[in-house]
Amino acid sequence: MIDLISAAGVLLLLGGVMLIAKYFSKRLTPEGSRKTIHLTMGCAALVLPFVVEHVMTVVFLGIIAVAFLLLMRIHKGLRAGVATALLGVERKSLGDIYFVISIVVVFALHKSTFEYIIPIAILTFADAIAALIGVSYGRYNMAKHDQEAAKSREGSVMFFIVAFICALIPLQLMTEIGRAEVLAISFLIGFLAAIIEAVTRHGNDNLLLPLLTYSFLRENIAQPLENLLINFGVLAVMALVIFAVQKLTNLTTLSIAYSLLVGYVVMVLGGFSWLWIPLILFLTFGIFPMMKAEEKQMTQSYKVIESNSIVGVLCLYVAVFFPQFRELLYISFSLSFAINLAINAYSRMLNFSNRSVKISASVGFIRAVVLIALPTYLIAGMSWITTSLYLVFMVISIVFAVYLNKKYDYKKVGDTTYNANKIMVGGVTAAFTVILGLLGEIFYVVL
Repeated sequence: MIDLISAAGVLLLLGGVMLIAKYFSKRLTPEGSRKTIHLTMGCAALVLPFVVEHVMTVVFLGIIAVAFLLLMRIHKGLRAGVATALLGVERKSLGDIYFVISIVVVFALHKSTFEYIIPIAILTFADAIAALIGVSYGRYNMAKHDQEAAKSREGSVMFFIVAFICALIPLQLMTEIGRAEVLAISFLIGFLAAIIEAVTRHGNDNLLLPLLTYSFLRENIAQPLENLLINFGVLAVMALVIFAVQKLTNLTTLSIAYSLLVGYVVMVLGGFSWLWIPLILFLTFGIFPMMKAEEKQMTQSYKVIESNSIVGVLCLYVAVFFPQFRELLYISFSLSFAINLAINAYSRMLNFSNRSVKISASVGFIRAVVLIALPTYLIAGMSWITTSLYLVFMVISIVFAVYLNKKYDYKKVGDTTYNANKIMVGGVTAAFTVILGLLGEIFYVVL
């Protein structure tokens, strides 16, 4: 009965705040209306662990909320009426739907109250306050590419401060962790959250922020202070290396921030045994060999980093929640980055060094084998079956890359080429993982 009353109250609150925002829409900007609803629903979500006993109650509540939000998008009457408070902004965004999904997922996964409170509090307060500061006082726009959303440096600093506080207070009040550990964890969470907010757009931060923050807490809450300080030191070194590399490449500031985010997430969730793989890919991107003047003029947004890393990060994220498949997913993680390294080398040699398709493909394959495949073979102790399958799928990916390079102009990179690359690498990696998993079931020992 308590769950039913709580669910009904949340739904009534959602409808009520949207009606109020619609009523005051002439006094509020479209973004102001969205943030009002965002803050109200975030505060309501923070109460859920204290008033709801069963996970399925929140799941059903989330399904109803998402259905209602989707209905508002397709129903002309609702869209022109109460939905204007939520959908009045010009940019396309699924942030409201991601907001609900993240609440449901984190609620379903959390084991301690603080593990839920911290991600949702950051999502609720840091985003709204940072947006207010960015709009009112933002002077320096970090976005340097038309594919990047405007992000102010001032807003990002405020986001870090608020996220730090949102982590600090629950950890201090709800856990027995030492004060030094609390400060270290809060700082790292604030840094992580600020980077996520800076590099995301279309409301993706409403999904990534809670999930990655929850993952960080899950993996690091029991770490001793020494380990946390080591993480901080590694993070600082990565930042120095990545910003130094920026001078030699055609990446924007937000691309560098995205690179740091990927390295940070991999370091926290996987450790150095996983981190060296994306680091090799990054260091070979536009450095070995050095970029020519023509290539440097092709400024690339953060999407190039996302395209090269998203499949691997997903492999690692799955490995966190399904540790029984960690060895298998480690090899899949390695394969995804090896494929991207081979494709990058092939494309650069073909398009900017004027080499033939055969030479470019051969160099790309050899470079990926020497720099990633061979070290992975030694570290993971792969069997000859796994190694053969690994190499076969690398060859398949290069064949696809040759086709895609003919179909799309890789001298004019954009959403089309990025999406094609992600689909190809994701498909090849998924097929490899499934086949290797099935072989493991049949022969028992493959890895």
